[in-house]
Amino acid sequence: MNPASPFALAFLGLLFCIGDVALLGCLLTWQERAATLTLRRRRGVRGVLPAAALLLALLLLAFTQMLLLWSGR
Repeated sequence: MNPASPFALAFLGLLFCIGDVALLGCLLTWQERAATLTLRRRRGVRGVLPAAALLLALLLLAFTQMLLLWSGR
């Protein structure tokens, strides 16, 4: 493995994390822009909650992989 590979992988991981957080923000904005309170709750339960759980799990996985990349083992 060449010396630039960990830096390239860390940069890609950082881009992934930034995109993940931006997507979470878009989901929350989409939920808040619903016309009625009932529709906001429905969007929250059916759309935002499962998607946010998946995105947060991917974010945790990305952080873990970046820590393993730089752990030096």
